[in-house]
Amino acid sequence: MSTQTDYNPQEWKAIVGAPTAAGLYITLADASGLVGIAKEAMAVGRAITDSAASGAPDIVKSLAESVKAAGGRPEIPEVPKGDRGQMKATLIGAIKNAVTAVESKSPAEAAAYKSWLVSVASNVAHASKEGGFLGIGGTVVSAEEKEALKNLADALGVAPPSLPA
Repeated sequence: MSTQTDYNPQEWKAIVGAPTAAGLYITLADASGLVGIAKEAMAVGRAITDSAASGAPDIVKSLAESVKAAGGRPEIPEVPKGDRGQMKATLIGAIKNAVTAVESKSPAEAAAYKSWLVSVASNVAHASKEGGFLGIGGTVVSAEEKEALKNLADALGVAPPSLPA
């Protein structure tokens, strides 16, 4: 199984940035105000931290250790400002670059890594209610977030997470 030493610095930067890119992709689907965005950002950090102690593949555990060594701040991918569609396309591209690196150096871990990225995105989607007012009403996962999760899963060639209708 693979660790940071199996990748060049550019590949590793993509691999470490992919969970943040997945989280941002969901956030861009249906931004939920400052508090919601903060909750969603924390969900990415929690997903990375929790993975270090779980049955995650070695690549994910190595990623979590790398983030921890960097002070607990995950890598933030470079995203152009402005058009939301262009931002989302850039994030998907960054995620695919990370997956390509894992597929080339550790094909046995690629499927688990892709599924893990979708689970990080799902955690972000569940981190904050969408809609409503002051936490009253709204939905846990909006239709836009559900669509973004499906699009991300499709882009990675994995099954989307099961979500309530």
